[in-house]
Amino acid sequence: MSPSTAPARGPNLIKALQVAVESVNTQNGINGKPVKLIMEDEGPSAATALYAAHKLVEKSHVRVIIGGTTSENVLALGPYVEDKGVFLISPTATSSTLSNYGWSKWAFRVPPGDSLQGGVAARIMRDKGYKKIAMLVQDSIYGRGIESTTREFLRGLADVVAAVKYDPEKQSYFSELNAIRDSKPDCVLHAGYYVDGAVIYGQALQLGMDTLPWIAVDGVYDMPLDKYTDAAKFMEKAVTGTVSVPDRKSTIYTEFADRYKALYGFTPTIYCDAAYDAVNLVAAGIRESNGYQGSSIRDAVLAVGNGYHGASGVITFNSSGEREAGIYGIWKVVQNGPQYEFQITGQPVNFTRSVGAFR
Repeated sequence: MSPSTAPARGPNLIKALQVAVESVNTQNGINGKPVKLIMEDEGPSAATALYAAHKLVEKSHVRVIIGGTTSENVLALGPYVEDKGVFLISPTATSSTLSNYGWSKWAFRVPPGDSLQGGVAARIMRDKGYKKIAMLVQDSIYGRGIESTTREFLRGLADVVAAVKYDPEKQSYFSELNAIRDSKPDCVLHAGYYVDGAVIYGQALQLGMDTLPWIAVDGVYDMPLDKYTDAAKFMEKAVTGTVSVPDRKSTIYTEFADRYKALYGFTPTIYCDAAYDAVNLVAAGIRESNGYQGSSIRDAVLAVGNGYHGASGVITFNSSGEREAGIYGIWKVVQNGPQYEFQITGQPVNFTRSVGAFR
């Protein structure tokens, strides 16, 4: 069992994996054998992630990889793991587009996918009565997926008056922001990561766009607000967001979170619950499978992951490795003295993938 992790969230995800491994090993491991983690760093790109996976498979001879921390990385890893007969399970990738390939059945994703998150964002817009929506999304598999899904849920309920895709490597987004403002929307949907999001929000603040409601998603949720103070000011005024959250009422999550905090001194961060579940799902799959082979482990995880109660909620995978339902928190940025912080507001939203049920 081998995790490969990206730098941004990697350290905390590794901590969650280690808590899970400890839990499995205190219960006699897998068929009496202790679980061992072999670490490789995904690095900053899909190419480095593929190199890390190659090392795990060719040198360490693993048949299961817990990793692929971005949708772009899973997209690069998918053909390789299929060719090698290795089962990949990601604790963080969310693009529903990853279900559309022949190799998809080799690459499962534990967190709820963007086909769910786009629906939650659309629900916020529907409930607030927004009729004219502008979309500003990163030109990536992640951003395009959020746009597509949100459009699907909003069909017949609201009009998309602007759809702007942007390069996340840019340092100026004034032209994109002016195009959004000129469309005179009721609200803006933003899908990006926190590095590009910080630039966009800081520049939107300069343009006085903080009086316009914005809906964001999980990619900006873990922004270090003390580092990006202009973005924090903008978010506090304008942004409501969505993020997958664990089932905090479950005994499984409580035991995991308590152990995590006891070891590391702080509560689990975003996607740590999914990383914990990934280890336990794989361990259960290996116990149920016929030998340590990627295909049999994959098939066993598909069977185990049918109403599986995990730290991240009840998990049911479809045959393409995507989760059928998830729990989402609605977040705001609030000012607490001189500091800004993310805060989950209200009750969690349980969401399943059904446009009919949404309406």
